[in-house]
Amino acid sequence: MKTRREMIQDLKVGEQILVGYTYFKGRCEAHLFGEKTTAQERATYGYATGTISKIEKPYGVYRPNKCLWLTIDGVPNRQEFYKWQKATVVTF
Repeated sequence: MKTRREMIQDLKVGEQILVGYTYFKGRCEAHLFGEKTTAQERATYGYATGTISKIEKPYGVYRPNKCLWLTIDGVPNRQEFYKWQKATVVTF
């Protein structure tokens, strides 16, 4: 398994990323893992490989040109991330 870091805006549908999630105040919150992931982060959010199944741009005046909504297999709902955030892409 090989990994590389890539900005959210450069991801493509079908790529696998390291991701976890937890429920915070009744809302599902996804978390992207990186090079400096701590054991406490892994315990809080879980730790798995998720495949990106859909990438959407926000519509209207809702944070234009700043975020993307990702639908990741294994993570409930769509998740909002800033374009400049980095994800760990997994290749086999």
